[in-house]
Amino acid sequence: AVGIPVSFMATLGIVYVAGGSINMISLFALIMALGIIVDDAIVVGEDALTHYQTGESSLEAAEGGARRMLAPVMSSSLTTIAAFIPLFAISGFIGKFLGDIPFVIVCVIIASLIESFLILPGHLRHSFKGIQHAEASPLRRRLDNGFSRFRDHAFRPVVTWAVHNRVAVIAITLAFVVVLFGLLRGGRIGFAFFPNVEGNVVVASATFVAGTPPERVHAFIAEVETALYETNDAFGGGLVTVTNVATGRGFFSSGRQEQQGEQFASVTVELIPSDQREVRNEVFIADWEGRLNKPPGLEYLTITSRTGGHPGRDLEVRLSGQDANALKRAALELSDSLAAIPGVLAIEDDMPYGQQQLVFRLNPLGESLGLSVEDVGRQLRGAFDGELAQIFNEADEEVEVRVMLPDAERYRLSALEDFSAFLPNGQTVPLLSVVDLEERRGFKAVRHAEGRLAVTVYADVNKKTANANSVRAQLRESLLPGLVEQYGLSWEFTGRAEDQRETAGDMQRGALFALAMIYIVLAWVFGSYGWPLVVMAIIPFGIVGALFGHYLMGVTPTILSMFGLFALSGIVVNDSIILVVFYKQLREKGMGVKEAIVEAACQRLRAVLLTSLTTIAGLLPLLFETSLQAQFLIPMAVSISFGLAFATFLVLLLVPTLLAGLEGARLRLSGEAARSTV
Repeated sequence: AVGIPVSFMATLGIVYVAGGSINMISLFALIMALGIIVDDAIVVGEDALTHYQTGESSLEAAEGGARRMLAPVMSSSLTTIAAFIPLFAISGFIGKFLGDIPFVIVCVIIASLIESFLILPGHLRHSFKGIQHAEASPLRRRLDNGFSRFRDHAFRPVVTWAVHNRVAVIAITLAFVVVLFGLLRGGRIGFAFFPNVEGNVVVASATFVAGTPPERVHAFIAEVETALYETNDAFGGGLVTVTNVATGRGFFSSGRQEQQGEQFASVTVELIPSDQREVRNEVFIADWEGRLNKPPGLEYLTITSRTGGHPGRDLEVRLSGQDANALKRAALELSDSLAAIPGVLAIEDDMPYGQQQLVFRLNPLGESLGLSVEDVGRQLRGAFDGELAQIFNEADEEVEVRVMLPDAERYRLSALEDFSAFLPNGQTVPLLSVVDLEERRGFKAVRHAEGRLAVTVYADVNKKTANANSVRAQLRESLLPGLVEQYGLSWEFTGRAEDQRETAGDMQRGALFALAMIYIVLAWVFGSYGWPLVVMAIIPFGIVGALFGHYLMGVTPTILSMFGLFALSGIVVNDSIILVVFYKQLREKGMGVKEAIVEAACQRLRAVLLTSLTTIAGLLPLLFETSLQAQFLIPMAVSISFGLAFATFLVLLLVPTLLAGLEGARLRLSGEAARSTV
């Protein structure tokens, strides 16, 4: 236990020198490291105590424990470090957000190694001197006798049966894999890239058709505010703390980007902190929106809540093409399709309609007279916007002199009927005789992406009824190919989906690197190419336990769960390493294969249980934490705690089974080789 503050102080010293800080992520890394710290001390201390109880002196037992456990503890620490090192290579938002975790964990492991082999032996020697081989207390004797009975009369028969019935044990473990695969394929276990923590700000944004009288916009936003307070009263009152009503200003993309114009209006609401109320934002928004009657001319009404964590909306689909009108039609069709999917809400796009426009095209007469679109456009601009004739200074101001039509003509649409266009030869003709006018709606904003016109459709997903990845898969398979064929455009998922692709690629490469490093370390320790595969076989089954834990806890796996799986991969092999090392020592003493495997599992039972229980106990309080910040980290804690709990039983049963199978095959091959040589 003394190793915990010692390792923490050393780690904080390294963090300070590296310019880090104590924050939510680094504190969680320290919590996660609690079990890892005591694992090394438990292994060294348990081995030293065992030898001390056999009659060795305190100095011999303490030094011998550190010497005997140096290779297995060092290798287990290196495998854990190897599992965390690839997390340094993750880029983007996730890499910046979670970069403290691998850094702190690696620092803690190094500090723990120094403490376990340079400081702990001295502590153990003094502790053993205090014991002086004294007779244990009655409580201690009862505990030791109870554990011994469990080990010899309950565990030993089970592990012996497992070693002699390898096929049955492997079939049972594979059955868990099949069940998990069914849960994944059946959609019982989904995936969310990043957990959204419920915020306290809700934004209602209304967009009317351009040209709507401002009075109608003001009247509707007043109704929205009235409905807000009715919703607040319906839930007992006291939920709303601050309200801001704005006309001429609206928002899109979850209230983070502003739009201005007479057709926009918004209501921004600040609620009391979510951990102080039972009413969730989704319920509040649904009740608020249900009280509103949408008037004629209302194009969009989105009520969204700002969430903490990863920026952006749950769904972002970018459509790119050459024709703005075709893109807008495709965006509207996509919005309608999204609205028909249960759980998808607050749908909008970033190409809002603007004022009505008159688009002119030269007719055959105009072309025959030598006019061009540029000529007509330049003349219309000069008449209605003015031609710069002179600039002069008056006092400290610069004054522009522009020549244009009188205001009475410029603000009268019928002025186009009286407008005369100049021909290249200096003559004039009526404008409407050389051009054709078409009336259509323009756009408030036209956006580009990678040099092409683009429109992005945004939407939120109710996590209780839908999954963003499932919605994307549905769009990819059924809707978007039809839009591509109909409108000749291209599409891509942006925002969180783009970050998810990037992070997934980094993690795939990191996983291959981690597995390769773990295998190299194990092959170095064992001096064998086959034994590392037995130890590493526990990793997939640990992942199975982690995903079952998400299912049992009702927690959706996230990218933080994947971080936890990396950590789990390094942790679950630690117990297996020490078990195989003990098996190797027993075999060198001449014990048979199956007897050595059973004896190694029984001798390491206490250490395996202690190391797993301490790690799980360190994370257990976080699993039941209700604060908002903990919601980011709970998926990672679920991965490690449940995966380790499941893997512990497999270490004690599956690893001996696989080891027995590998050794039996090796002995058969060597025997056949010997017979063939004879």
